[in-house]
Amino acid sequence: GAPTRIYARMRCMKHLAGLLALSLSLATTACITSPGPGGAPPPVASVDRAKLYTGDWHEIAFRPNWMTEGCVAGITRYTPKEKADEVSVRDSCREKTLDGKEKAVDGTGHILDPGTNAKIRVDYFPFVSRETWVVALAPDYGWFITTTPDFGEINIFTRNPQPGAAMIAELTAKVKAMGYDTGLLVFPPQPAR
Repeated sequence: GAPTRIYARMRCMKHLAGLLALSLSLATTACITSPGPGGAPPPVASVDRAKLYTGDWHEIAFRPNWMTEGCVAGITRYTPKEKADEVSVRDSCREKTLDGKEKAVDGTGHILDPGTNAKIRVDYFPFVSRETWVVALAPDYGWFITTTPDFGEINIFTRNPQPGAAMIAELTAKVKAMGYDTGLLVFPPQPAR
């Protein structure tokens, strides 16, 4: 009867309200980063979209957050889409050890500065997105460094999962020269090449 339908509707609305609250909570956590030392350095002048936003990149260093807790061997995989300013993004890692369970999330990346291609926003779920800027890039596209616009987070990516201690030290020095506290970074285990 009518009371049953009303009760069912109320349960459905309560469920939807709960999902909305969860989404907003995730969005707040994903979009607002911890305070950094100031504004991010400017993005690089130009990025070759086909070279950067294609294939696997290994996350050599990052500032931990709730999504990356316990993550090792992180990989960001870019796959070009038909629209020139969009790219499929798959972020994955292993839980705690290189043999741990895989955690993965898929999203759509939107290049925010077509032509320059140094700013990207990735939408993972409704209301959950993350904007990053490419602030340093190897001439041969062997590595790149991204930050969030508020400089609260920074990530170092390389094509090679084992770039070597000298390269890691060089990239960490670049991050430090930007004014970022490299003591906030973690350098998780990576798989063999």
